[in-house]
Amino acid sequence: MRNLETMELKISKFLRIGVLISGLIILTGWGLSFKPDADPFAPLQTYSSFNLIDSLQMHFILQNWGKIIAYVGLLFLISLPVIRVFLSIILFIKQKEKIMALIGAIVLVGLILSFRLGIET
Repeated sequence: MRNLETMELKISKFLRIGVLISGLIILTGWGLSFKPDADPFAPLQTYSSFNLIDSLQMHFILQNWGKIIAYVGLLFLISLPVIRVFLSIILFIKQKEKIMALIGAIVLVGLILSFRLGIET
């Protein structure tokens, strides 16, 4: 039982550190995107609908590395709950909790499907 509590504590620390790291990555991207001589609200005055892939391609073409770094940080932040569910499944398997492991697997599939269905191509 002590080993399982240690694993839960490690997962908790991993998530806490992951949130801090992703926040620093996003903050770095924002900092690199900041242009002191430009109006920061200019992009917000008109709405442009781009899907994720087109937006990333545009930033690569324009070599807007700050936005790309911010996207990487956001991707890392979004992936943390998925990693948490995956690690929980492993933990339930080690505890021989088959029903909880199955429920965790269903949640994991639901998360992955929701991400896939939410991305416009």
